[in-house]
Amino acid sequence: MKKNKIYVNKINKKIGNNQDYSNVKEVFLKEESTKTEIVKDDSLTINEKINQLLNRNGYIFNVNVQIITNKKEYNTKIAGKVNNHLITLDNEIINIDDIKDLVIKD
Repeated sequence: MKKNKIYVNKINKKIGNNQDYSNVKEVFLKEESTKTEIVKDDSLTINEKINQLLNRNGYIFNVNVQIITNKKEYNTKIAGKVNNHLITLDNEIINIDDIKDLVIKD
């Protein structure tokens, strides 16, 4: 039986995909280490803590928080702030005036 040959294109350029990937990974790790940390200060008001979370480097929904209100405790992540309400990733809408404390979990 006769075997047909398959055409294989010759590569005339340098391929360094792995090197490029490792350089990008190193830059990303350096950026992660230089991100500003959230100051855990009990003297801050609730609005100051929320603004600090919103203005940090990175996404707000990556931070675990414990929200203590007059009626309930929430262990969740914040999706955003609309007017005078916090919206969590659990689809809870929490009035900021009802919040007694906001604790950032590690």
